[in-house]
Amino acid sequence: MSKKIELWRTLKVGDYIRLVEYPPEFLQPGCVIFPETIRVYKKLVKRKRPLRISNIDEYGLPWIRCRFPIRNGRYEWHFLAMNHDGIVKVKRRKNRRRL
Repeated sequence: MSKKIELWRTLKVGDYIRLVEYPPEFLQPGCVIFPETIRVYKKLVKRKRPLRISNIDEYGLPWIRCRFPIRNGRYEWHFLAMNHDGIVKVKRRKNRRRL
């Protein structure tokens, strides 16, 4: 019997994903999540933009980094491990202009 490999285990640095739903773990009874983390996930799901895998840590977890504008033209940065089933892999368009 073959076991299905979770998508996050196959990701490499430079791959693009889209967050399509909140991690199912958030809905488990007894799961404690920081309000800031929930706020970031809500923004990312609503934003619907591709997210680039920025690094893979020593445990094999793929990480993304994202930023949101705040006052005075500054940004707040967030770093999240993407080790859940609420993601899909996307192909990056080649003609995309970089800022």
